[in-house]
Amino acid sequence: MRILFGWEFGAGLGHINRIKPIARALRERGAEIFLALQETERADGFWDPKTGKLPDGYHLLPIPRWNMPSDPKARTVPTHSFADVLNLIGYGNEIGLASRLEAWSGLFAAVRPDLVIGDFSPTMNIAARGRIPSLTIGNGYTMPPGGQAMPPIRPWQESLEKFSREHEAKLLATINKMLRLRGEEQLPYLSDAFHGDRSFPLTLSIVDPYAAHRAEETVPPFNMPTDITPLPKDQRTADGVFFYMPHSHPLLKLAMDALKQSGLQVQAYISGINAESARKNSTARFRISPTPLPFNEVMPRARLLVHHGGLSTAVAGTMAGTPQAILPWNLEHLVTAKRIETLGATRVLNNPAKELPGKALTQFLVRTARDDGFLETAIAAARSVELGSPEAGLQTIVSACFELAGKTVPDRP
Repeated sequence: MRILFGWEFGAGLGHINRIKPIARALRERGAEIFLALQETERADGFWDPKTGKLPDGYHLLPIPRWNMPSDPKARTVPTHSFADVLNLIGYGNEIGLASRLEAWSGLFAAVRPDLVIGDFSPTMNIAARGRIPSLTIGNGYTMPPGGQAMPPIRPWQESLEKFSREHEAKLLATINKMLRLRGEEQLPYLSDAFHGDRSFPLTLSIVDPYAAHRAEETVPPFNMPTDITPLPKDQRTADGVFFYMPHSHPLLKLAMDALKQSGLQVQAYISGINAESARKNSTARFRISPTPLPFNEVMPRARLLVHHGGLSTAVAGTMAGTPQAILPWNLEHLVTAKRIETLGATRVLNNPAKELPGKALTQFLVRTARDDGFLETAIAAARSVELGSPEAGLQTIVSACFELAGKTVPDRP
């Protein structure tokens, strides 16, 4: 059985952390795996570090990528639904869409897959419709519910602006015009581009922005921590803070300076910096680890978690019963942060330089780290996390893959 994984949009390890367990399980059962990844460097999560090569049965392919807007002003363009996002990157360009549909068709012809699996890959999903069995995976954010008009990305927004509805109508008309010219089946809703013959949103209701609109069953995410238990106040480090951010976060320096000035006891991990930079930027009370720190050890002992709003980090912090201060980097982080904030033990700082100017940010962090009432609320909120069984979810997806491909599920060797 030949299986093609496609990852078209989005950045970061979250996509690979979803694809990898499924690919491994399918490979263990004899499938040949083809990886069409929009960040080819992320294939290092599959290969042997001693050789720099993928294991037998894995193949890495280029994909027809879209050019993301490079103008900083693009970040100021309102994006209230995924129709706005697709419009911003040029999805309504007929030639651009037609050429990428044809490129995916070329990959299909070369690979001859029995099944395609898409992670945030709407163009691949559209190209496969009615031609190749398809399955889609993603987190809640990347999989708006299918079979209906696009709901708002922001769960606190009740209805969409007129321009969002217009973008959706325009994009759907463009897609269906291209499909009509190709003699292929029409797409009923734009949201259907994010789904295949079977769809598996890997998310939790506490962080799913579409929880109020989603009818299909969700699957527990594979990359969530499963061994975090909240500790009581007397077992936590006095003034202890865990700080985690990517090195490219635009608010990294602001957050670091505020924490260093606070006198709080900070353990930090900044992804993407080397050991020398970690050493140079550390102080006696702000220690940067050159390697990732185990969430199950550092989070339950902290009085405060300061981070960028990554999904796994936010959920882990909630499981640890640790108050959070989140400085979102993008819309996905903001949506995650706002969902977690509803539990009552998180503060979202979307524009801290404006909201807490000067020393106010440092003072806020100190107050929050020492607020016993906030800590008790966080510990109580930890009970709201129901992870379910990621292993059972994985087996459900693997079985669906073989069913769609018309194969019998073999036993593991």
